[in-house]
Amino acid sequence: MARMNIFNTLEQESFDSPPVFSSAERINFFFAPLMFSDLMESMRTPTNKVCFIVAAGYFKARRRFFGRQFHQADIEFVAKQIGLNPSDILPEAYSKVTYLRHQNLILRYFGCSAFDDAAKAFTANEIAMMVRVQFRPKLVLLEIIEQLTTKKIAMPSYAILADLIVEAINDYQRELGHIITASLTESQREKLDSLLLKETKYDTDDSRC
Repeated sequence: MARMNIFNTLEQESFDSPPVFSSAERINFFFAPLMFSDLMESMRTPTNKVCFIVAAGYFKARRRFFGRQFHQADIEFVAKQIGLNPSDILPEAYSKVTYLRHQNLILRYFGCSAFDDAAKAFTANEIAMMVRVQFRPKLVLLEIIEQLTTKKIAMPSYAILADLIVEAINDYQRELGHIITASLTESQREKLDSLLLKETKYDTDDSRC
């Protein structure tokens, strides 16, 4: 499926990358409340503990996960915050299995749901309704991001949302085409065919000039 460039390149990169925090924002977004402290007791390595808190902070800020991408400054800040040596934290050792397990813990803590099949169906339906009232693609994207945030559904990647919007636009265009075709009389079809033939002839004649 061809992907429409709804966001420009910089906007896409920003959407799919972890947020860049200031020092004040790190204090706000990276925290280790009692519930997290209890959870971290069962985490075996310093890396798992720190990466868990950083992933939770990113989720708090953006309502999405970033595939084990971490800014080094965030790793160092959290390590110091919970009394660990930053040099002992090895993000490359943070396994996918552990990360997926931590995602479920983070979703539960924030009272959010994953972007599963039901969430995808909801998103596709909402996008289809927006397209029918002729929202511009970027407005559709911004609106569905707002709706997912309000519904407390974890945000998927830009690619997933863009593909759903393109699919909805294509479906609606096909539907309109079927409606127009079904509404035309035989006489109207013949006139349209005649016009198309004339345009084709003119195009051919112009190409010979």
